[in-house]
Amino acid sequence: MVSEGNVLQSHSVAAGVPQGSPVSPILFARYTAGLINWVEDRVQAEGLSFINDVGLVATGKAVNQVVKKLETCAVESIEWASRRDLQFDTVKTEAALFTLR
Repeated sequence: MVSEGNVLQSHSVAAGVPQGSPVSPILFARYTAGLINWVEDRVQAEGLSFINDVGLVATGKAVNQVVKKLETCAVESIEWASRRDLQFDTVKTEAALFTLR
């Protein structure tokens, strides 16, 4: 990890941060800082980062086109995370489709 230009040595951590802790969203933002750029560079989609969540928005002229983009976003996100020893709870993944019709 690099913090304010200082390279910190990595070490194993055997404890976690309790859900609801004010530290949780800070650590989430820190660990996932490069995720949106990674996905946006590979897929025609836009990323949104919330306090402890990430959203990806894809547009297209056909539902299948949008579905394909979002599936690619998921694959790219999981690949990015696995290289950093992070895991996403894919059970909580949701898709929403908005149309002009």
